[in-house]
Amino acid sequence: MHLGDESTPYLDDVRLARKAIDDKEAANDLLKRLGPRVRHTVWLLVGRNEEIEDLTNSCLLAILENLGKFKGTGPLEAWAGQLTYRVLMRLLKRKRRAERTLTLVPEETGVATTNPEVETARKGIADRLTWHMSKLPEKRRHTLVLRLAYGYSVAEVAALTDAPVNTVRDRIRVGLKELRASIARDPASAELMGRIKGG
Repeated sequence: MHLGDESTPYLDDVRLARKAIDDKEAANDLLKRLGPRVRHTVWLLVGRNEEIEDLTNSCLLAILENLGKFKGTGPLEAWAGQLTYRVLMRLLKRKRRAERTLTLVPEETGVATTNPEVETARKGIADRLTWHMSKLPEKRRHTLVLRLAYGYSVAEVAALTDAPVNTVRDRIRVGLKELRASIARDPASAELMGRIKGG
């Protein structure tokens, strides 16, 4: 596929990607466009605020380094989302390997994270949802993020996660059931939802 091929479905995105390789201003425009979505993806998948900025920057850097591979068969956001997921999984896997070499001592400050009743409702429903998502098994959590936050089809999620389509469907079904049950048991979430419904 060539840059000048008018049959390319997302030719404008291809032109922007190619320009951003050598043009600093175009690269900044591209990062402004993709940055919020990449950060939101990291936030949903990781849910640990102290790591979000570093992980987001690593994913954005990978996007810039791989712009030459974008072919325009789909929107730039979808391509960047797939790359973000792969880079993030690689970074998290590397971090888990490093953590296994350490002796982890439970900290007193970590107790509150296992007790949703003491979480303050002031953090907002978005933070509560992230907390509940973080309690799901990793594969189900990632599947839900790709399906619900990014809107990928079941087949696309299967391809991204190297899982059979039926397995993806099962992860979505069970993950949603567990997420709803977790939210229903959480007084802070119930209070927030009541405030939202009450206007």
